[in-house]
Amino acid sequence: MLTSARPGLGRALHGSLTRLAAGTGCAALAAGAAVALLAAVVEFVRAPDARWVWWGALALVAAGALNSLSSWLAHGAEAEFEHRLRRTLAAHVSRLPTPALARLGAQGLRTRLDGDVSALHHAVAHLPGEIATVLVAPLAALALLVGYAGPAGLVAVLPATLAAVFHLGVIPRRSRRFAADRGRVVGRIGTAVDDMVRGAVITRVHGDESGASARYATATREFARGFRDWVGRVATPAAVATALLQPSVTLAAAFCVGHRMPVWRLAAVCVFALAALTPVLRLGHGLDYLGAARDAARRIDVLLAEPVLHPGPAEHTPAPRDGSPTAASTEPAAGGPAPAPVLEAVTVREDGRRILGPLNLAIAPGAVTAVTGPSGSGKTTLLRLLGRGTDPDDGTIGLGDVSYRDLPLESMARRVATVPQSPGVLPRSVRENLLLAHPHATDPELRAALTAAALDIPLDAPAGPLSGGERQRLALARALLTEAPVLVLDEPTSALDPDTAETVMNTLLALPGRTVVLATHDHALAARADHRIVLEHGEVVA
Repeated sequence: MLTSARPGLGRALHGSLTRLAAGTGCAALAAGAAVALLAAVVEFVRAPDARWVWWGALALVAAGALNSLSSWLAHGAEAEFEHRLRRTLAAHVSRLPTPALARLGAQGLRTRLDGDVSALHHAVAHLPGEIATVLVAPLAALALLVGYAGPAGLVAVLPATLAAVFHLGVIPRRSRRFAADRGRVVGRIGTAVDDMVRGAVITRVHGDESGASARYATATREFARGFRDWVGRVATPAAVATALLQPSVTLAAAFCVGHRMPVWRLAAVCVFALAALTPVLRLGHGLDYLGAARDAARRIDVLLAEPVLHPGPAEHTPAPRDGSPTAASTEPAAGGPAPAPVLEAVTVREDGRRILGPLNLAIAPGAVTAVTGPSGSGKTTLLRLLGRGTDPDDGTIGLGDVSYRDLPLESMARRVATVPQSPGVLPRSVRENLLLAHPHATDPELRAALTAAALDIPLDAPAGPLSGGERQRLALARALLTEAPVLVLDEPTSALDPDTAETVMNTLLALPGRTVVLATHDHALAARADHRIVLEHGEVVA
């Protein structure tokens, strides 16, 4: 049964909270020092005195030092958090069952492991300090503004305050709603373009050319209408709010309030009104990053909520003092048969529906067993179970006398080598792909494995351009290079011509001391196997 392991973002962030809190505190103190610098400037304008220069210089140095310390602490905390999160995600993905990996896809995993983690940077390293600055600097500036100019001085920040509330509170909600609608319409436009371009021949044959054009025209009209609505309801109010947040508006309001005040008091109104405004402008960009970080965190949490394979014991299990074999030992005795998988009351369900089992099955050791059956009969699911690509919902699987759950998950590839129907290759040379299975293999050994897999290709050739059949044989050669006693092959000859398929089957039948399980639709090849299992509707019928 798959297990649930939800380390979550909170655990990754927990170890960085102390440094992050210290960095946020330094940012708040730096904001206070910056306001103190402005107070020293106002006092100097009020009564020129060298002491205010020294106090201002001290506040300036303190603000700079505290800002630097805040950045160092916050980025250090974020680096630790990112390191722990990437390790957590890598460990989690390495334990995901094969169906989950296929569902997420390479691009989906890349987005979560790289793009989404990077999207959290600003929210962790910058946003806490920006929020602390917004809380401290405006409040301190407003308090000094009232102290120097009285309550009338607050009129100078009124336009910016109203614009900030609208810009930070109203605009994001409207923008998110229109962004979702726009995304759906753009998706419909893309689908319509695909219908007209990539499916031009199909739509012409089935008389749907006009329908595809109509769907494209409808989607583009919806996009234009939605864009006009966005300009009227979001972009225009946002532009007005942004204009009101500009320092020029704040200075204009300050002059309106304080043009009859003494110069030093007018200076106080101007500088403290701007001091209250500036952090809000910075926070606006932070909130944009916060939205992206929230979406990224949600996707990462969904990934971490995926059930994973049971990890088994630690990789290095010390041998008992009495010399008896450990539970994780699956090596055959000298001269004995290769270990083989044994299934006891194994059942697999998907969305509550049974798709395989219950199975009680013992694979013949040291022999070739063919698994046949119609599409959807459970062949691929059975092979995934044997290769530890997924765990059963009920029942147990063992390798010889040892349960799969008593074997370290990370070492299963050394015990059971799996070749999927559509194997992937690294975008590197054939040699580098083969060395994944046997890092210390010599070139003659690599060529021998290619020959056994009926693949005649230079070791330095790039693996990326290989055809489907060549990739199958490269994956088979990689499996042959391992010392795994069990080989599990899903349709290993499906992309091969009859003669090459015959050669591959001869290789599998001649393997000394290995247990081979292969799924195939080729009844002629299945007939040559030592044993045969026939599946129908997830059950063994022969």
